[in-house]
Amino acid sequence: MLQNLFSQSSTKIFLQTENKSYSYQWLQEKIKKISGLFESLNIRQGDRIMLAVSDESEMSALFLAALANGITAVIADPESKEPRAASILRRTSPKCLIADITALENWKILSTESTTVLSYRKNAASTGGILSKFLQKQKTEQPSNDYLSLLEKANPAASIPESRPSSVYAYIIFTSGTTADSKGVAITHGNLAAHLATLKKVYDLNPDSALLNQLMLCHADGCIQGPLLSAYVGCTWHNPFRFTIEKIPFLLDYCFANSITHFFAVPAMLNLFTQFSDNYEDSFQYPEFKAILSVSAHLDAPVWDQFESIFKVGVCNIYGLTETVAGSLFCGPFPGTYRKYTVGKPVDCNIRIINETGVDVGKGEIGELCLNGEHIMKNYWDDPIRTTEAINDAWFYTGDLALQDENGFVLIKGRKKNLVICGGINIQPEEVTECLLKHPAISESCVLGMPDEVFGEKLVAAVVLKSAHAATSLEIVEHCRQFLEEKKVPARIYIVDALPKGVSGKVQLNALKDQLSKETLKPNPVNGQLAEDVLKIAAESFQIPAWKLSIQDTSQTVGGWDSLAHLSFITSLEHHFRIRFSTAEVITMNSLRRATELIKEKHG
Repeated sequence: MLQNLFSQSSTKIFLQTENKSYSYQWLQEKIKKISGLFESLNIRQGDRIMLAVSDESEMSALFLAALANGITAVIADPESKEPRAASILRRTSPKCLIADITALENWKILSTESTTVLSYRKNAASTGGILSKFLQKQKTEQPSNDYLSLLEKANPAASIPESRPSSVYAYIIFTSGTTADSKGVAITHGNLAAHLATLKKVYDLNPDSALLNQLMLCHADGCIQGPLLSAYVGCTWHNPFRFTIEKIPFLLDYCFANSITHFFAVPAMLNLFTQFSDNYEDSFQYPEFKAILSVSAHLDAPVWDQFESIFKVGVCNIYGLTETVAGSLFCGPFPGTYRKYTVGKPVDCNIRIINETGVDVGKGEIGELCLNGEHIMKNYWDDPIRTTEAINDAWFYTGDLALQDENGFVLIKGRKKNLVICGGINIQPEEVTECLLKHPAISESCVLGMPDEVFGEKLVAAVVLKSAHAATSLEIVEHCRQFLEEKKVPARIYIVDALPKGVSGKVQLNALKDQLSKETLKPNPVNGQLAEDVLKIAAESFQIPAWKLSIQDTSQTVGGWDSLAHLSFITSLEHHFRIRFSTAEVITMNSLRRATELIKEKHG
């Protein structure tokens, strides 16, 4: 599976970041070193190690070294909260845990009886937390558990296994959800090898390909379609910097300057590109470019249309789940496989679309999508009940509702579990969402069921309005009545500032339900109290008491003003004051005074 990794020339670039290049020679030597460390710790094929390292180069090398040695990587998010990390550690019982020092401090994990704990510190001098001080104090009293120190002392492995049994687990990734509800998706080497071959074929990859993937390595689309796919093909993986709204112009420039062939993005990123694309419309107009690949979440038609209209390139829509390694159905990137608003056709797998009794439905009819193929996960880790619920007679039940047209293209119509039953009437929220997005003032919407004493559930909708647009709940209801039967018209429309989303860009339904239950409505602009409003929005965005802020504060003086908070601040200002900031204004807005001045200018 990783033969190309060790056959590449020493000078070829494996990973390109903003300021540094990592060659395949570096990767080969790093894997041998890590393999030697594994040997010294008596970690062997079939054992499990838990990895929670934020540094892309180190995490990718650790992951690839584990795969090369047949060691199962339990991939975790370094930013996970303590209960989730403790749950994963308890449920998988890894022989070793390698994690960021800050993660270990937050998780309060110094050591365990059965797991060797190693801390990763990219710059040991810069860490001043409790655990790092403890480790420094204990250096002379006990062996250090500093990962990089131990790695430096390790002897490189004399050889790397050429192959691994297909039944051995390659990695385990836990799905999102509550600590109790998350499921450990267990992928074997057989699953992984089969799907990597599919991805290489579908994307038409070769050693000259240049893949840009900035998605988090603790998620399947990040680790599989970034470092692993690149190493499998023998091409270059580009991860220049963490994606932020203010770096969109630099990212588009980077694509052009580095002849990126394949750009992996979630729909939320594509949506932001369309909003901050001024003077960058030709960013993908160069001969080497092949595909924009939309992954991880549903691609709404308006975003799809707008992106293609602005950048004059097609968007390839990929359907897959953590349980299918990465993909299963592919819309594009080549003629014959592309039909807009669909997820394309299955590649190297079979599909069924069935009704509630398990009988296949006809073309054009909606049912649950089921998949069968070599890439389907073996099981949910240590969870036979939910494994049996998901896999029946070699068919994986996705929980997604779909239909297949006469030409074989598949359209995702919603989630089976999202069905709202109102007074005995089944309503699919995605159908109502599609209607809402046709309203010219609505940029985002989410439809869901809320508890109702009479009907069991009532259908409600949360909508985010576009900047400089206005609409009332009554107007939106009247719009829905033009396209939907009365029973499908939401009982209530909530106009909100933003929809709560997870890392992948998916709306977090439980958080939204909590928000709506408190009736958090969109505030009206208060023109006479501009500075006060800006301070209030800044306090909410940066999670800091308003009394601690002043109009003189800047991004350097406010501790919580990081890139993600900056995006939240910009978006909240736009919604509150019903304005739209240009790309240049977003990038230069580094103080509350500057924000106030820009709002004044836009309101005349």
